[in-house]
Amino acid sequence: MTSGSSQQPRLQEQALLNHIRRLERSRGDTFAVQIHLSKLITFLRLPECLDVVRTMMAREAKKVDASLFALFNNDLFVVYNRDSLTKMDEALARVCQILGNDPFFAEEAEAQQAFCTYFNLDTQFEDVVEQVKDLVQQHADQQILARTQRRDDSASKPLDPNNLAAIQKAIAQADLSTMTSRQAICDVGDSGRPQPLFYELFTSIGALQQALLPDQNLYSDRWLFQYLTTKLDERMLAWLIKNDDSTLKRSFSLNINIASVLSPRFLEFDALLDKERRNTIVIELQKIDVFADIARFLFAKEFLLDRGYRICLDGLTTLSLPFVDRRMLGFELVKLHWTPQLRQQLEGKDGGRLREAIEATNPRRIIMMRCETDDAIELGHELGISLFQGYFLDHLLKEKISREEAAERLGAAMTRQRRTAGQPQTATGA
Repeated sequence: MTSGSSQQPRLQEQALLNHIRRLERSRGDTFAVQIHLSKLITFLRLPECLDVVRTMMAREAKKVDASLFALFNNDLFVVYNRDSLTKMDEALARVCQILGNDPFFAEEAEAQQAFCTYFNLDTQFEDVVEQVKDLVQQHADQQILARTQRRDDSASKPLDPNNLAAIQKAIAQADLSTMTSRQAICDVGDSGRPQPLFYELFTSIGALQQALLPDQNLYSDRWLFQYLTTKLDERMLAWLIKNDDSTLKRSFSLNINIASVLSPRFLEFDALLDKERRNTIVIELQKIDVFADIARFLFAKEFLLDRGYRICLDGLTTLSLPFVDRRMLGFELVKLHWTPQLRQQLEGKDGGRLREAIEATNPRRIIMMRCETDDAIELGHELGISLFQGYFLDHLLKEKISREEAAERLGAAMTRQRRTAGQPQTATGA
């Protein structure tokens, strides 16, 4: 077979369709597999990981004279002959092994079965043709949508060193009071009612971009954005130094860069506080910032602890938590990102390892963050976690209700919706 990997990416689906049609006469000896990389949860966001898998499969396809097509949605489609069945199965097993840490594979057997769709062209030729036609149409629809979005975003400029100075100037002159948000970190006990322990103060990047920089894409470069956040930290610290907001008299946390902790502005902020006040302030440090320069972190940590601050490690996921020793690093708290897949992961093949990591970290020292549904709190309680943060907690606090009352309201609303949907429509205009 000829390799389809040399086709331009935009032609892959149509090239695949043409290739399948040419095989109609010899289809009895031909098989195909669609590798659903698009179903991955974590690795899908890491292009370099997908590149490794594509390279692996391209090498295997070349060895057995198979045709490999890299589809628009990151899936791979391989067409191969009967003699290559064993070698292709071995290659796909290695791919599943490499990707096994992705949350998609939490249920190992079921996930591996769903990860690859196999076709026997002798008995499923029309099914394959219809499947590929559908991919061609999906790609066409995506291109139309992308063109529309490009027109809408045509004024958006990527962040680069040339426009960074203008952005810094805009930030330096901005009134951050309208762009500063507070979100509660709550203790949710058996009563189901959230009790705010402290509030995280942060600058809303969305509000900042909309108010000052509507033509800039602040997220286009990770490291320039990281640098930009140090300037936001500086403005936040300046605002705190001058602010007499009564809410700042209570416990709060600051999510700032290590470079900002070691800056003159932070020393100025620190000089205004006594030790009792510092004991109520939590300094949150990002995982990527901590491990980018461990020596600088160790110095900043000792400085913060000596001054009486509490420190929290932010940005942990189920993949990174097992590799972090909270006690050894000196963090009082860590933040774990909740996702709807977390329960599935805990029940999957690596669930035991994840539970061990939670126990080793101490569940009472974990803040479950980005909680969007009641399942986050229910699952946290099952794991021994009692500290939570996210939009669902914001809703409970705003409505002054417990999670059980929120569930009752939701159930009642869904019941009313079902009843309304089941009622016959009244004729009008008769």
